[in-house]
Amino acid sequence: MKESSLLKIALACSLVGLGILYLISEKIEIKDYKPTRLNENIGDDVSLKGVVTKITDAGNAVFIEVNQDNPVTVVLFANNNNLKLGSGDKIEVIGEVQEYNGRNEIIAQRIRIIG
Repeated sequence: MKESSLLKIALACSLVGLGILYLISEKIEIKDYKPTRLNENIGDDVSLKGVVTKITDAGNAVFIEVNQDNPVTVVLFANNNNLKLGSGDKIEVIGEVQEYNGRNEIIAQRIRIIG
């Protein structure tokens, strides 16, 4: 086979693959976190919007208490900590729900300040 034919086949396969990945990515959805559903979301990636009520810096991790309807603990590890938060800030957290000492908490993957 000629090199030009192989190049055309490789380009066509790449474009088809990118199209398939785009279609799959449209179907991915992050659930809104509802703290009233105990132990139902453990291991799921969720989205949480609320107001920061308390921030505790433990050195290698920052514990952020976010008040939605009930207070929820969000854990942000130090290697991700380049965000300046204050009490009263409205934030959106995307992360994974984990259980620690019988309580649900969210291990933050991304935090952003909204409004």
